[in-house]
Amino acid sequence: MPQPRKPKVAIQSLTGCAGCQLTVYFIKDILLGLLGQIDLVAASMIKGRNEEGPYDVCFVEGGVVYQEDLDRLKAFREQSEVLVALGTCATHGNVQQIKRFMDDDKVEKAAYGNRLEHLAKGKLKRLPPAPLEAHVKVDYAISGCPPEEAEVVRFIKDLLLGKRPAIFNEPVCEECTLKENRCLLEAGEECLGPLIRGGCGALCPSAGHPCTGCHGPLEDGNFLQGIRLLEENGMDARTIRQRLDKYAGLKFQELEKSLKLKG
Repeated sequence: MPQPRKPKVAIQSLTGCAGCQLTVYFIKDILLGLLGQIDLVAASMIKGRNEEGPYDVCFVEGGVVYQEDLDRLKAFREQSEVLVALGTCATHGNVQQIKRFMDDDKVEKAAYGNRLEHLAKGKLKRLPPAPLEAHVKVDYAISGCPPEEAEVVRFIKDLLLGKRPAIFNEPVCEECTLKENRCLLEAGEECLGPLIRGGCGALCPSAGHPCTGCHGPLEDGNFLQGIRLLEENGMDARTIRQRLDKYAGLKFQELEKSLKLKG
């Protein structure tokens, strides 16, 4: 009997640090087992030869910052049955999208200095940094800076089993409670745990460090109450907005009216 065709999987990158792609490769022994079930046809960091689509599943890390990113993203979308945004750059814009809330000239001068004029004459056309969903349809989004290994493994296994992958959508606070961590908010600290999607095992609060929001906002979080808690802990509206803008400013901008944030 002919063997069933293995699904063709690609891991592609746009502008970012490549940390999300490394997370997949660091799965090590588990990855070796998964490689027996899939045909990894594109993964630039570990393969010498990378194939063009079509792909059954294409993981895309990084955000859209240049026209080249956008062109490549559209090609990935056209070539892929399932497109997965991998990491907070891809799902929410991450630190790159902070530029949208600042003066362009100041940002570019600080970043490029004396090279700015030279870059302006180059071929790279800069775009307002944005997550993938601002430009194409995204089938699944796995946030995190970087994503958690366990979540990536569970996602791939669900796809292989023909199940619809379930993305963790509970607050960091739930994982803190399960670990019986001391509540940092109750201690008067600036923790964003109630507003942020977990899946990280409450990594930062477990070490006594407040959650800064790297997994992005919950889909159905009680943002208004969360903001009130932060204000009760002494944070002013401008500081709160800066914290929220750090990883997912565009998403919180959409929620601005309901959050009643100013400044």
